[in-house]
Amino acid sequence: MTQSHPKIIFGSAVTLWNVDAKETETHLTLLEELGIKDIDCAEQYGNAEENLGKTNASLRFNVDTKCSVAMGPDLMTKDMVLDHAKESLRKLGVKSIDVYYLHAPDRRVPFDGSLEAMDILYRAGCYKRFGLSNYLPHEVEEVVRICKERGFVMPSVYQGNYSPVARRPDGELFPILRKHNMAFYAYSPLAGGFLAKTRDVLVHRLAKGRWDPNTELGNLYGYLYNKPNYLDALERWGQIAAQEGISKPELAYRWVAFNSHIRADLGDAVIFGASQESHFRETVGWLRKGPVSELAAEKIDRVWDLVKKDAIWDNFNNYVESNRFTK
Repeated sequence: MTQSHPKIIFGSAVTLWNVDAKETETHLTLLEELGIKDIDCAEQYGNAEENLGKTNASLRFNVDTKCSVAMGPDLMTKDMVLDHAKESLRKLGVKSIDVYYLHAPDRRVPFDGSLEAMDILYRAGCYKRFGLSNYLPHEVEEVVRICKERGFVMPSVYQGNYSPVARRPDGELFPILRKHNMAFYAYSPLAGGFLAKTRDVLVHRLAKGRWDPNTELGNLYGYLYNKPNYLDALERWGQIAAQEGISKPELAYRWVAFNSHIRADLGDAVIFGASQESHFRETVGWLRKGPVSELAAEKIDRVWDLVKKDAIWDNFNNYVESNRFTK
């Protein structure tokens, strides 16, 4: 734990998914004002790459993106990764980016092909740092082994699901990342918005937006979180926030940034999302504010105890992948 704040990255997954270039520019102008210099993207995020290209975002920000082949029907072969990378760079309007990720592992094929493609792209100057996202701990070790044996570029960034109710990386992943000098970028600090909800909203299926139970994504979140132990944890979460005198979202963001295993001195980062100007401003403020009290942190540990037996790794490993062959 450290008092200096970790890198703050704007996540475009929700905000830039289905907007036009004009609205994208409005968000970028606000990010500049707030001193945010990094944007996380992926080819899977709707219009985000194209809008970032139309607004010349890479002239003002470090833009990272991801190869999302593994999340679709195509196999993540060498040629497929090369083709998708070229298309992402074309949409972004750049020749090179900072971090290029493999968005998720494709367990239908050996990893060698995708890793060879990443090495080719790196040596061609298409990106500066190789990132992994949503790979399980033993798969990170497998990737490192293959890269060492074949002389490929080594991964140096891992982007993963991490929140007060998603702490499996603490004991299983962080030791591996530290051993291999990989920075950790945390996404979903609010557990997809779960930590901002109330028990009544979830039990009575009143949530809106991406939690709307009438949508596929809303059903996914209900499947993952609408369980007795999670609902009990959510009530306790609200009590901790009230005792701390802050909102539930602020409690989550500050715990992840300052009280968790995140290390600013090791290059770790927190990814945040927002759609309204007030949310941008308050979230960035929280991520620079400092840790929650030691008492609150101890109580948050007890919240984790309530849910850890059912805790997921991430949406890909606990829903998308498990349903790939059952539909």
